[in-house]
Amino acid sequence: MEEPIQSALTKETTYCPFKAPSRSLAPSSGSPVELKRFEQRPGMSFVRATVSDALATAIDWPARSFLQIAFVARGSLLVLQGGEDEKSCQAGDWLLIKPAQVPLTFRPLEPTQLLWIGFDQQASQGLTGFSDTLSPKLIDSSTPHLSNHPSTGRLLSIALELAALEGDNTRERLLIESKSLEWLALILDQPVFSPCRAIAPLRDAREANALAAAARLMEQRYSEEHSIANLSRAVHLNEFKLKRGFKEHYGTTIFGYLRKVRMEKAREMLRSPNASVIETANAVGYSNPSHFARAFKQAFGINPSEAIAS
Repeated sequence: MEEPIQSALTKETTYCPFKAPSRSLAPSSGSPVELKRFEQRPGMSFVRATVSDALATAIDWPARSFLQIAFVARGSLLVLQGGEDEKSCQAGDWLLIKPAQVPLTFRPLEPTQLLWIGFDQQASQGLTGFSDTLSPKLIDSSTPHLSNHPSTGRLLSIALELAALEGDNTRERLLIESKSLEWLALILDQPVFSPCRAIAPLRDAREANALAAAARLMEQRYSEEHSIANLSRAVHLNEFKLKRGFKEHYGTTIFGYLRKVRMEKAREMLRSPNASVIETANAVGYSNPSHFARAFKQAFGINPSEAIAS
């Protein structure tokens, strides 16, 4: 397995972003679990795990660190701790996991991608103090913990940006380091770490549903033009609330979100065999290839032609 229970890091360890990630395969009864691990700080690592197919039987959870904060970037899975506590997790969920020597298994129900930040026991102690109810569980090596929670707003946006980064060059590894730390900071601001926030008034449910519907509409119909007026009518929310609420909830403007969705779709298309830059530009709503190329380079730091799978 890739991660040790305790970090065995030496003074010679090189941390992200100056060291390429290590790669390994975790055994399974079907498709192997592909692991890509980035060392970030002493006792702290960022790991990407990919399973290309659904599995008929559960396999060992591939992380071996003392504590993990994980995100389901794609797919769905069941996580079982100690043969009793089962969690059903969907894309967009984040999980707080502390095995504490209790068997932990999971079963992907479809092709699945997971991200997690792993901490050794000493690094985990730095997370205490955020919650009177949770902190003792984090530092007690004999107490297991497993919980899953939905991601929304900026928390979801940052996690999806992380999922889109492969980390195969120094620029992307710098982004992984900065975004994973930002994601961690947002996680520590969640109600599970700060219970008093759970009683704060939530945004009107109707407005929250309308904002989610607007995001979903752009994700599903990314090749189309979406004016604020048209989105406002489609989700039955006035333009002012739509613009203000979307920026607060997703951490970017409506057009910034649409551009991000388009660029992520474009990069995915360009990785397909026989991909064409012009066809990809048209598919994601750009009739002018030069405008598409400029937007793609702003998003990923490379030209679209450089992203085509060789």
